[in-house]
Amino acid sequence: MVVAQESAAPAPRGPGFHGRAPNHYATATADNAATRLDAQLESGVAQLPFDEQRGYLLGLLERLDIPVESQTLVFSKTSKQRQHIGPSNPRAVYFGRDAYVGWIPGAPLLEIAVGDDRLGLAFYTLAQRADEPPRIVRDDSCLSCHGTSRTRHEPGLLARSVFPDAGGEPIQQAPQSNVQQETPIAERWGGWLVTGTISTSHRGNAIARRDDAGGYVLASRRLQSIAELDWNFRAERYPRPTSDIGALLALEHHVTVHNAFVRALMVSRVWLVNEDAAADREVANRIDDLAHELVRLLLLERIAPLAADGIVPDPEFTAAYSAHWPMAADGSRLGELDENGSLFSLPLSPLLHSPAFARLPEPLRRRVLHRLNVAIRRGVPPGHVELSRAHRARLDHHLRGTLSNWPPPRRARR
Repeated sequence: MVVAQESAAPAPRGPGFHGRAPNHYATATADNAATRLDAQLESGVAQLPFDEQRGYLLGLLERLDIPVESQTLVFSKTSKQRQHIGPSNPRAVYFGRDAYVGWIPGAPLLEIAVGDDRLGLAFYTLAQRADEPPRIVRDDSCLSCHGTSRTRHEPGLLARSVFPDAGGEPIQQAPQSNVQQETPIAERWGGWLVTGTISTSHRGNAIARRDDAGGYVLASRRLQSIAELDWNFRAERYPRPTSDIGALLALEHHVTVHNAFVRALMVSRVWLVNEDAAADREVANRIDDLAHELVRLLLLERIAPLAADGIVPDPEFTAAYSAHWPMAADGSRLGELDENGSLFSLPLSPLLHSPAFARLPEPLRRRVLHRLNVAIRRGVPPGHVELSRAHRARLDHHLRGTLSNWPPPRRARR
């Protein structure tokens, strides 16, 4: 094990911890759902069915445990295979608990991002060719976008909102947003399709145009199905007729929290590189500060409010998404979408149950659970988080039934 020479908790030396010891992102051997699937494909243990319209997409989603109902569609040219993307040919994005897939009709590659115990988040491509065996290939060039200031210089996910022109190009002179869970709804989904019902105004389903003052505007329209589009758009190519409002909100929550987990993994490993580091007070304070940041996100601090009349998401997405998370004896789950003004019915991120949280170093996980316990049991939440007594009771009951390392309640003194 490498020992930091200057102190047990070295201060940051330039952007990015993923390239520092013991992370060594560029040379570390990946071990994740994509590499394991690739090994099975190479050995013949697993096969991916190929069809002429979608290639390996549906088989890959099944193997990576990604529900097809999670489909969202983005028509702005903001990804690797941008030349294939436009209003008449959007890129589809699918996501599960720990994996993400991008697919563009007619494009040569499937794009994959998966959680990894060593790398935090790893990126891959799969060639859409029926004439050669499918292989999943690591592609660290994705870090040129997915490892920048937009992701706090660690491997991460991106969800951008732009003002697209008629070809899908982001207009550089117009506003752009790197969407997080706190981004106002009014600034989201520029360059995306949005189906379902939401009364709050947003930037989706629109091509930018000039207004009388010389600025740019997006006149959004409501869609219940992508088949309603009149952009020379072939809806039948996509597995689902939706780019659901619920899926979009859940995806942006994943982007926010998953990125925070990856950064926490990279940073805490550097701080804990010395076996004795956890006992160092400076390290302990840094770990506690990091836990404080994560708990604020997990408890949905500053999450953008929805209108009082809420949203009407696709019920098939709602069912598929919530089924990914453990259910308590009373039938409750984290990740159940709330249709009445908030994102989730229980105000706690379902990613607490994700592999991304489980792979954090044990000292950091322990501090996160301690701070959650203080917020939920003692009623002292961090920052600007607000938790009602009823929500605290429901969360405590749920976590006791679904989280094996949730601390038991203290017994009253006699």
